[in-house]
Amino acid sequence: MKLAKSLLLGTAAGFAAVTGAQAADLPITKAEPVEYVRVCGTHGTGFFYVPGTDTCIRIGGRVRAEAVYGEPKNTNLTGVGNGRQQDAIGFRARGRLDVDVRTPTDYGTVRAFIRYQIDRNTGGPVGSSTGALLDRAFIQFAGFTAGRTQSFFDFYASDINWGDFAGSPGSDTNINLFAYTATFGGGFSASLSVEDRNTRQLAPTVYYSGGQRVPDIVANLKVDQDWGSAQLSGALHQLNSYQLYGQWGQRVDTEYGWAVQGGVKVKIPALGAGDVLWLQAAYADGALNYLGLNSSTTVGRVTNSITDAYIVNGSLKKTTGWNLTAAGVHYWTPGLRSTLWGSYTDANYNSSVKFANANYRDFQVWKAGTALIWSPVRNFDIGVEVLYGRLERSRFNPVDFNQAYYVKRSEDQIQTRLRVQRDF
Repeated sequence: MKLAKSLLLGTAAGFAAVTGAQAADLPITKAEPVEYVRVCGTHGTGFFYVPGTDTCIRIGGRVRAEAVYGEPKNTNLTGVGNGRQQDAIGFRARGRLDVDVRTPTDYGTVRAFIRYQIDRNTGGPVGSSTGALLDRAFIQFAGFTAGRTQSFFDFYASDINWGDFAGSPGSDTNINLFAYTATFGGGFSASLSVEDRNTRQLAPTVYYSGGQRVPDIVANLKVDQDWGSAQLSGALHQLNSYQLYGQWGQRVDTEYGWAVQGGVKVKIPALGAGDVLWLQAAYADGALNYLGLNSSTTVGRVTNSITDAYIVNGSLKKTTGWNLTAAGVHYWTPGLRSTLWGSYTDANYNSSVKFANANYRDFQVWKAGTALIWSPVRNFDIGVEVLYGRLERSRFNPVDFNQAYYVKRSEDQIQTRLRVQRDF
């Protein structure tokens, strides 16, 4: 019995010794290090480092839901009521995705930005459509900007107003461009931008617009300081035509439209933290899109055709106009604010154009709006906006001179919008 026990203990000890020696000969492997996502505070909140790189990325976006009531109007020129055929209520759902990528280099930060959004609209006041839009896509490096972004002409750019009709209260355009911005210190900067002319054309078929030969040239001077900001901007816009006229087929001479704009944004902390006032004025000659106008303006039964130029006796006669915009926001509490804004636009045709074509008449557009917005949590808004617009023509335009019915010269309209929006 003692012998068996001794043999068993000896065998176990020998086995343990052999096993230990073999284990000592095995290679030791370490677990792969875990690289956690790190916050990148260089470019503001929301950025984090892409693992394994020195590139910072921020992913954000927006979800918006709107219900819009648009006062229905009778659009039948004979005066027979048909307003009940129109939708008075429309709905909109919008999803937006922003991706902002920034990488430091020896020459400064390289930035790439994409904004993509999809809308689903139903009902007359907003139209019925589903649309996907590459809203912005640009690269910035060493003062250069290339791609699609906000025009360097724009300043207020519909910053606080939600809805609009009969055009925007001033220029608010995302456009393809190449630009360079020089900074001088103290918040001063200057930009020179080459922008897509075709995006800015109004009714180009009216004057048989030729192909783009010269892009729009846009420049601005800007200052950003603790009190707010201000900007002076200008634009040059080519108006060329492929139309021939006269016995020998002479070509219509090229003209150049232009626009200038000045704006100021003033912070008013004495009234409330976050309170701001915008004031802006613009003038355009043959470049009316820089006033926020489109190729046609309609309010109810009144529609006005808009074109940058019209051919009379073989020459381009440019349309002129000007715009004034004022807007402000006041914070009653950190979570409750109200907005108030208004604009006036006046457009005038050359007298020879009005004599040649009754469709083109001087017109004026008044717009005003106010909103009350509650933010129960940060970046989450619930609000209501009421918008008023009025279009007035200097003369009515009978569609058929053989008919005796009346055509309205002016019309006003009210729109109400409920919005729920979450930014992230």
